[in-house]
Amino acid sequence: MVTGGAGFIGSHLVDRLVEENHRVLVLDDFSGGSADNINKQAFWQKVDLIDVAESKRVIEKFKPEIVFHLAANAAENKAQFSPTEVASRNWNTFINTLVPFVNSGGRRFVFVSSIAVYGALQTPFKETDKPEPEDLYGITKLAAEQALKVMSEVHGFEYVIARPHNVYGPRQNMRDPYRNVVTIWMNSILKGEPYYIYGDGQQRRSFSYIDDVVEALFNCGFENVAGKTFNIGADRDYSLNELADVIGGERKYISDRPHEVKVAISDHTESKLHLGYKDVTSLGEGIKKTWAWVKKQGYQEPVYTKLEIDSPKVPQNWK
Repeated sequence: MVTGGAGFIGSHLVDRLVEENHRVLVLDDFSGGSADNINKQAFWQKVDLIDVAESKRVIEKFKPEIVFHLAANAAENKAQFSPTEVASRNWNTFINTLVPFVNSGGRRFVFVSSIAVYGALQTPFKETDKPEPEDLYGITKLAAEQALKVMSEVHGFEYVIARPHNVYGPRQNMRDPYRNVVTIWMNSILKGEPYYIYGDGQQRRSFSYIDDVVEALFNCGFENVAGKTFNIGADRDYSLNELADVIGGERKYISDRPHEVKVAISDHTESKLHLGYKDVTSLGEGIKKTWAWVKKQGYQEPVYTKLEIDSPKVPQNWK
């Protein structure tokens, strides 16, 4: 079972599972994903995992052996301005999936977390580092990680934690104005407008192409890695200014976002050793493939939501 399986990363993972002839159940509420993303050979149901009774009914009916939990609101910086929306969704979808998974005798729970749990620690982040998240999104991911470990010890199921980062590529939600920098910028270019860079653009990230990341996530479900945590993503890091040079278009600089981590770079030794992870897609190649997909979609009107906290610190391009 893949929660969030109609979304960006989830749908690519479903494709990989189907390719290996696994029977795949996709659960998604389509708040960020699309039914068009779902592999035709997978079975899917529209389920809002916020709903305790519905989550219990579906999961206990199908009794999945392995769960890949990707359903979340991954709007990292938005969490500071809509904390109820982001924090409650992330926690509730997790716990409402985990409980019926345990009750139905599931074997392995793969939790897709984030390097946001590390916060602003010294880089490169290593799985042995003590997490110190800087934002509410990272806090919710860390809380779920810790709960998963406790529940595994009590109830005896296997778990694996994956911490991917800055994943980009085809099927990203182009309508989401709060996350997915690559397609946000491309969408602005399609409209003939400049895109925004927060601060001086010297923030550094390792932009990770979807195909490379999904292979490692797939292996989290089937390799002898129970109880382990893995950073998954590209080795080479780039500044946002360097990313802008590759994408092209006109850029505009605006104020910093509050509590944005400036440098987020991970060590991937463990995922290479245990998951066979290979960082093979260069940034130039990945951006080229993403551009080809984005141009086929055409410009998508961004969907803004009402923020819970009206503050002068809200990024000016969200208003």
